[in-house]
Amino acid sequence: MNKFYATALILIMAAGVTKAQTNLFDPADVDANGWIWFDTQAKIDKYIGQSDNENAKYNENGKIIQMVSAGFGDYVDTEVSPDFKGTGTDGILETTGARIGAIKTAPASANMSTNGGGFIVKMPSCTSFNVCLSADSKMYVRLLGTTAAGKITGDYIIASAKFTTVFKPLSSAGIFVWSDMEQLNTGFEPIFKLASPSTMYAYFQSLTKNNIYIHGVKILTAQLSGVNDVTAEAHRILFDGKNILLFDKAGIKLYDVRGNLIRESIDTSLQVSDVPKGVYIAQVYFAGNQRVTKKIIIR
Repeated sequence: MNKFYATALILIMAAGVTKAQTNLFDPADVDANGWIWFDTQAKIDKYIGQSDNENAKYNENGKIIQMVSAGFGDYVDTEVSPDFKGTGTDGILETTGARIGAIKTAPASANMSTNGGGFIVKMPSCTSFNVCLSADSKMYVRLLGTTAAGKITGDYIIASAKFTTVFKPLSSAGIFVWSDMEQLNTGFEPIFKLASPSTMYAYFQSLTKNNIYIHGVKILTAQLSGVNDVTAEAHRILFDGKNILLFDKAGIKLYDVRGNLIRESIDTSLQVSDVPKGVYIAQVYFAGNQRVTKKIIIR
């Protein structure tokens, strides 16, 4: 073992093994509480685009967040702008307390109709999913998801239809923070929820006749700052800024934050110096089917 590896191992052992979470979005784009707000064109251009609305699918070559059109009539598009102004605390558009900048979901044909617009987010894993939204009417919504690429939105699994009836809207008119969405489920077997250690597509759909304004999201994914509890000390992932380094030969895969495979190798290292700057997820598959995951920031 050379000096670099020996020194790195000592430092890692001293630090210990802890489980952590990482934000889906670049640190520079989120606030101190982990929220990304859709209040600048730069953030919108970086993260938000249209889904493959013609085929009712998530576009694997598109942005992380993809807008879904309404599913009836002229198939009105869901839109986004840093200038869209939502409702204030009184439930009236563009009054005191209203946030500026939002995804504006295409309306449903009627309240509680499952044909309104929405958005889909692809995550490499999901430990926390939260949305800040506003509307000038009661909000009827549902939450769906899938772990499979290429599914049409009509085949997504319902995680929650709790807020789809006249007796239980998600919220009255105004601003609302919908938290802990990753834990929602219907209660029916097999249980499905957004919380997942692997790739998850989350689909927020409006069932509201009025527009709903999505001002921001807070999404956290799984990260192991060391390795899982049953993994040997040698099964560590190191990063020197240019190379992903291992103590043992293993399968290494590098993904971007959209879950797309960028590079892979079976070796003790993976060179990434020519990969564009950004946040990536390294997954290493060791003998015995042990997998270790680490966030990599290429500067």
